[in-house]
Amino acid sequence: MNPEKVCMAVESHAGHICELESAQDWDTLAKVAAQPTVRCENCGAEAHSAGNVCMPTDL
Repeated sequence: MNPEKVCMAVESHAGHICELESAQDWDTLAKVAAQPTVRCENCGAEAHSAGNVCMPTDL
């Protein structure tokens, strides 16, 4: 993660791709990453919902 950028939703970080990877929750990760519409500006992860990444930007 880029140290200059931080999660915009610190209180609701659960469910973000980075947290799902840390928890090795591969089933949930597969669901939130299917049909991506946003990309995280921190790490580049792609997800279907902006609520699953720290700094969402449209694809």
